[in-house]
Amino acid sequence: MSSLDSEAKPDNAGHSVLALTTSHSLVVSSPETFLPDMRKELGIIADLVESYNDELCLLKLMAVQFKTHNHQKLYSYLSGYNHSISEADALFAENALRSEYWKCVMALTDVLPIMSDAKRNEWDKQFTADRYIMPPQVIPDFTADAVVGTVVALLNDRNQFIKERVYDVFQSLSRSHKTNKAFGFSTRMITTGVCEPSKYPWQKLRVDFKESGISPLSELRVICAFFRGEQVKAIHNTKSLVEALVEHEGFRKWICIDGNSIRFRVYKNGSMHIDVHPDIAERLNNILSAIVPLALPADRMAHSKKSLEAFPVLKQCIDFDTRMQLSELMFKNDGDNKWSCWTSLGSLAERKSSSVAADTLRFLGATVTKYDVTFSYDPCEVIRYIGQIGEMPDIVSHQFYPSSCRISEYVSSLLGAGEGDTLLEPNIGHADLLKSFPAGVIVTGIELDTLNCLISRAKGYDTTEADFLTWSKSNQQKKFDYVVMNPPFADNRARLHLQAAASHLAAGDL
Repeated sequence: MSSLDSEAKPDNAGHSVLALTTSHSLVVSSPETFLPDMRKELGIIADLVESYNDELCLLKLMAVQFKTHNHQKLYSYLSGYNHSISEADALFAENALRSEYWKCVMALTDVLPIMSDAKRNEWDKQFTADRYIMPPQVIPDFTADAVVGTVVALLNDRNQFIKERVYDVFQSLSRSHKTNKAFGFSTRMITTGVCEPSKYPWQKLRVDFKESGISPLSELRVICAFFRGEQVKAIHNTKSLVEALVEHEGFRKWICIDGNSIRFRVYKNGSMHIDVHPDIAERLNNILSAIVPLALPADRMAHSKKSLEAFPVLKQCIDFDTRMQLSELMFKNDGDNKWSCWTSLGSLAERKSSSVAADTLRFLGATVTKYDVTFSYDPCEVIRYIGQIGEMPDIVSHQFYPSSCRISEYVSSLLGAGEGDTLLEPNIGHADLLKSFPAGVIVTGIELDTLNCLISRAKGYDTTEADFLTWSKSNQQKKFDYVVMNPPFADNRARLHLQAAASHLAAGDL
């Protein structure tokens, strides 16, 4: 049962309870217990209120100074001969200051991205100062009581916000397709108006993708991110992502995105079939039943084991901002096996997403400087995959620990493999262990992780995506002159991998 199946509400006014949240759960603490947990958050709010009060006092003093007759001329000089300060100007300035601080507080929560566009615009309008609204707009006072009360109310209402978005997605599904159940979500959903053919005199028939038709998929991406336990943020690139993926994979082909939580295929008639991972579809139905209790049958069954096994495994993703940043990078071949791209990641280091993007690029083997990124292989397919799936290898579960150049040089000199020799690397990863081997060595690599497969293939190696132990049982007839490996050591897997690898050595080889 989802944490959203029951709605958490404050017991009394906003000050009686304080909600502590993660990106996918809600915990309500009593006044006796919340203070130690919320000390950091309350300290931030107190600092903001103090800073606001200081700036408000300074603003009022400046307004008084420039409104006096002797100083109006000086203000005119400073403002480019603008009019003198009126009471309306002073009121707008105070509203603008309050607006800035309220938006700062809202940004500290993860609630606004969870809201629907209409509700988020309503909140934004309430806390946005506008000089030309008549009668003059008044932004709510920025006091500690007001801020804490508002934040607590928002945090406790976040369940309702996500429920509203789920219901909106359900309402947007096509009613002309029987696959869309009238009483709830199934794993297969259909939406229409995704694209339409357009013919231009100067080019062949082409397909135009429509933002309005793709919006249900974009909404589902936000909701699925919530259920994956990630920080929810607005997504602005779904249309461009769908265009690029359909161009790459083709129409009528299943395409997985966002850690395999969603897959879709597009038809030229403008319809899109969407599969949501069964685990998430069940949670969507739980939410729908909470909103409209009679919308689902009482004997509703969970998804079968077969449907669960048919869907790819759910994976954790890096955040949408980072993925969008990476997808926008355009690499060019500079020769000498170098692919580079100009970027501002270094100068934007203060932004968290830029730091994550830089760390991700380094993990992929890039050299990241203040203004450019350089790879020793063509990274375009790797970057495309990260933008699509959003997955980074789970270092612990996959036991991924890259080998250093020193180890690669030592192993290469120890074996002495040369032109035409065959070599098996059962856990090839990024192929770092092979970087010092001669180019003439014929390498066969095995790798479980899709991203690592793409990296090793981009470096020119013949890599098969498979679990090595399973591959070994099915390919006992394949023998090699050499085997080099950095096996996984957790759960006694090193011994199993070494024994399986040894069985693929040709007689008398290493």
